[in-house]
Amino acid sequence: MIKEFAQICTELTTINYDLSEQKARKILQLIFSAKRVFLSGEGRSGLMIRALANRLTQAGLQVHVVSEITCPAINAEDLLILNSASGTSTFLLGQAKSAKHVGATILTFTAKRTAPLSQTSDEVIVIEAQTKDTNQNSVQPMGSLYEQASLLLFDSLILKALHANLITTRQLRDTHSNLE
Repeated sequence: MIKEFAQICTELTTINYDLSEQKARKILQLIFSAKRVFLSGEGRSGLMIRALANRLTQAGLQVHVVSEITCPAINAEDLLILNSASGTSTFLLGQAKSAKHVGATILTFTAKRTAPLSQTSDEVIVIEAQTKDTNQNSVQPMGSLYEQASLLLFDSLILKALHANLITTRQLRDTHSNLE
């Protein structure tokens, strides 16, 4: 194993998440009870949220990535999930305000509890990791640590959904893309 890989793995074990067992159950309840789930993020955080969108689609949920042309209008029965390390993206803030205006529920993953995006959200999960705007002594550049941590947190929520029998591995496999 190369030294850099070991350093990254070590860093990931030091991340604190604002996600208790009770809060994780609440998040899963929000996700699995929503009529539709909309997901959004920018840059590499956006790539991580798309990975969650992929798994939620495989779980049989009605899922839409906000930036895709096939994304319909959001409404009060829907959930908007945002991933933004800084929580200051004007693009995501606009989406949150539009969702709030129609009564949709907003769940945000971010590194900053006091960020504007956190203030417009119904639920906030804080991932205490270095972002492009902070320096927390990560060996990695910019927001790599936050982005990796968010992906692992999303995968952990899917695993928790499996353990809670909200979904099955068979279901995930049966709805996996067959056009590849």
